[in-house]
Amino acid sequence: MKGIINKGIEEFVTKKFGAETWEKIKSLAGCEEPFFTVSFDYPDEMTVALVKAASEASGLPMDAVMIDYGKYLVPNTLKENYPTYFKLAGSSPREFLLNMNYVHEHVTRNTPSSTPPKFRYEELTDGRLLMKYQSKRMLCPVLHGLILGVGILFDQELKVRETACMKKGDPECIMEVTFP
Repeated sequence: MKGIINKGIEEFVTKKFGAETWEKIKSLAGCEEPFFTVSFDYPDEMTVALVKAASEASGLPMDAVMIDYGKYLVPNTLKENYPTYFKLAGSSPREFLLNMNYVHEHVTRNTPSSTPPKFRYEELTDGRLLMKYQSKRMLCPVLHGLILGVGILFDQELKVRETACMKKGDPECIMEVTFP
């Protein structure tokens, strides 16, 4: 997993729960990294261990931690570290979400071992958008939060409903996004 993801977890936890809690989470996760390099690849297991430890330390369910983290990540860590890609992604929440494959392609272009998620889309006649997500990591709660974070970025309250989930045996996760 890219270092930006772990850096985002660190920033999210530190802001929400404090630096002391972050150190506790690192200890629980067995993470000895002094800091995370944005473009470096870290083992997926490290990221999962950090999220599990954040859940344990906060007393919140893992899915709740992942959704809150996703909401934080877009308007904070990602915006700060990838300003050029944010300009390319679009000028509205819908356009931004529809460009996720494009952004992931550019961000991971120079990393042959990267396995970014894949998105397919279906625009419904009533204005809703179905985002169809596939990833071996099955981080659908993070995607849920990321979508909400895109709304925060554009100062719009998006609504998200998961209608299918890989964790429940579906071939892909489907997020139904409603725009204001």
